[in-house]
Amino acid sequence: MSPAPPALPKGVPDCLKKRQLLNEQVLSPELCREYGRKFLELGWREDALEFFKKAGMTEELEKLKAYSLETGDAFLLGRLGHQAPEDWRRLGERALDLGKLHFARRAFEMAGDDDKTALVAGLIAGQAVPEDS
Repeated sequence: MSPAPPALPKGVPDCLKKRQLLNEQVLSPELCREYGRKFLELGWREDALEFFKKAGMTEELEKLKAYSLETGDAFLLGRLGHQAPEDWRRLGERALDLGKLHFARRAFEMAGDDDKTALVAGLIAGQAVPEDS
């Protein structure tokens, strides 16, 4: 039998409560901010994002965008909504620098950069990078 999952810190909703809160028609921005920040403290950015989006918290969403660009997290950037091709290119370059090849490929795909997408796909497949790249 597997061990019980760790208990959530006080004041952090479990997955069922979270779903209930996010499905409510009206949820105060203050409550969204509180829950979003609690999830951020745990490092659960995707959960925080859901609360920040529900309340339209632009500043918090911009911080998550900056984090995704800094860490090469294409998944998080995509969850933030539509992004400019230049943001996707920036993220792709950063992900490539960090060795996050799948995130880099996705970012270059979203940027519409076919050459970089093919280059990263080749890296993923284990092909050597041409000398003139």
